[in-house]
Amino acid sequence: MNELIRSAHSLGEANFHLQFTPTYRRDVFRDGEVRRVCEASFRETATRYGFAIHAVEFGPDHVHVFVGACKNLAVSELARLLKGASARRLRAQCWERFRRKLWGDAFWTAGYFYRSVGATTNAAIQYYLEHSQQKHWTAVDYQTYLHATQQRLNNYLAETTTP
Repeated sequence: MNELIRSAHSLGEANFHLQFTPTYRRDVFRDGEVRRVCEASFRETATRYGFAIHAVEFGPDHVHVFVGACKNLAVSELARLLKGASARRLRAQCWERFRRKLWGDAFWTAGYFYRSVGATTNAAIQYYLEHSQQKHWTAVDYQTYLHATQQRLNNYLAETTTP
């Protein structure tokens, strides 16, 4: 991470936090084998299409994926590739583990959450993973969190060093 991607006519970085939810928001990821197969599919898709998976974290009914080096792929294309390949593989390898929880042909809901995370660090990814179990529209941004932490530290230092 924090490495710029160079191509013939561009130089830059693109990192995204994606969140996908199974149809009906079922808790299919309580099963370790389902998590393992899903993550393996994400990583193979990333290798095949030339982007990076920085982190994958599962809740019982959703998955967070941090992707990077996405120089030629739009967010919608990333979501389509990751969701499509993983749904096919999960149905092929784990169908019996979750078939009673899902109906019809869809594994994933039609939508997804995404956030551009810009230049990112391991600390930022860890922060997002720890705080991403909240509703995304109420979660605190990492930079806001860092600023608030620095303000509290500055206030503490001012209080403890004044005579």
